Amino acid sequence: MISKYHGLTPKEADDLMIGLIGVIVCAELDTARRMTPAEWEERDIFEWSHSIASAIYDTIENRRKGAP
Repeated sequence: MISKYHGLTPKEADDLMIGLIGVIVCAELDTARRMTPAEWEERDIFEWSHSIASAIYDTIENRRKGAP
């Protein structure tokens, strides 16, 4: 399988990685905006932040290792 970073300059690959992280953050902000106050109160903020941080970590590691 070819890496999504294959053939890109380092700057282009970094821009792609930053864009992917931006998508993760925007999706989570969109989720938060759609939540009712009751849903927000029930949300485990530590679990939520861990899942976001993990997704960002995976994106960075994939870039670092040249994975697709």
